[in-house]
Amino acid sequence: MTRMPMRFAMLLAATLAAWQPSKARAQDEDVQLWHVFNLTGDIAEGTRLTIDGSHRWREDARGDEQQTIRVTMERTVAEGLRIGGGGAVFEAGGLTEIRPHQQVTLSRGRFEFRTRLEERFFDGADRVELRLRQRVQYTQPLGKGLRAQVGGEWLGLLQGRQRGQGASTEQWRALTGVAYKVSDTVEIGGNYWLLELPRGDRPNRTSHVFQTVFTYRF
Repeated sequence: MTRMPMRFAMLLAATLAAWQPSKARAQDEDVQLWHVFNLTGDIAEGTRLTIDGSHRWREDARGDEQQTIRVTMERTVAEGLRIGGGGAVFEAGGLTEIRPHQQVTLSRGRFEFRTRLEERFFDGADRVELRLRQRVQYTQPLGKGLRAQVGGEWLGLLQGRQRGQGASTEQWRALTGVAYKVSDTVEIGGNYWLLELPRGDRPNRTSHVFQTVFTYRF
């Protein structure tokens, strides 16, 4: 009879010891839900306009809920090559970010490679933040109107918003998703994003992002 309480106490101690690191890891992870709406189409021969907006449900520790709107114009300058730029406004927790960008997109078969440079203006920042984004994406048709996509993106800071901040890797992103073409103008889809944010000597911060996407083509 005396062995049973002792075994229970040992099991409880082992469980608590294993739970503590798990709890610490959980504090470095979060789950987010993003709803994205796209409006895109050609406004002239070889010129494409895209307007996208989103609402992002995030924890307070990740900057609270965020609303975004972005406008991008691209021009086809050669087969499979587009150049363009635009700007965006991001609102979260009462703070505003203004974000102009320039980009080059290269398409080869089912692969698409995009390089984007962003200038990020934050409330209360010492200076403009410069961020470079390198993305690769592969699209695979699955059947009539259905396609899958996988991809990855590296986001690096060339200049931080606070003085003294140098170049560094801000985050890595991995994507998988599917989309279904409802009609010639409407497409719906769902994606999963894995976001890894390096934090120096501390463990990476990880975000699991589930995304719904509605696209209208005019």
